[in-house]
Amino acid sequence: MNLLHKILTLFTLLILPGTLFAESSEQQALDAIQQQYETVSTFEADFTQRSYVKMMNQTQSVQGKVKIKKPGKMKWVYGAPDTQILISDGKNLWLYVPEEEQATKVPVESIYSSNTPALFLAGKGKLTQSFNVESVSEENQNILVTLVPKSEEQGLARLILQADKKNYQITGSTVYDKLGNKTEIQFKRARINREIPEEQFQLKTPPGVEILDYTHTP
Repeated sequence: MNLLHKILTLFTLLILPGTLFAESSEQQALDAIQQQYETVSTFEADFTQRSYVKMMNQTQSVQGKVKIKKPGKMKWVYGAPDTQILISDGKNLWLYVPEEEQATKVPVESIYSSNTPALFLAGKGKLTQSFNVESVSEENQNILVTLVPKSEEQGLARLILQADKKNYQITGSTVYDKLGNKTEIQFKRARINREIPEEQFQLKTPPGVEILDYTHTP
């Protein structure tokens, strides 16, 4: 099951070299990003995701739309060629693959951990609690913050956040795992603090779709 990998892919953009800040400025930049995101109650955007799989030496690109409503509600719609819908209502998470006529349901706590970017996006975690700042750099109108997890238990090796230099709004990220895989996501046409109906975070499938329910599995 590839749910954890899907959850970890929640931002991104290519990493380009920049001028490093002093350590105090690095922490200030991270704090500013955290503080800005705490003012966001809902987030909607189009996104482009590029995933590099080291074992296959292949890169796949996909576009989609994301809706986030704090706390803990998310909807990721991935377009062709790998059409999928990933929904969290704060308690349970569904992964629906229309082509396979199958949907998987798992409890959120089995996916989230203190070191995943998903907690931050969903409004349930703080970056400073889960990550150490490795470096901060500037590239054009963006700030790039390189983070490493404080815990070594997770598969996440490094996370690079991209934020607008003017308002610290997140515009993308790059996630590296310990197997050498990389996932980049870039957000476009972001809309914040607009009302999102609750039904957007409920999975509705056509008749005949198989539901694999793991919410009661130990």
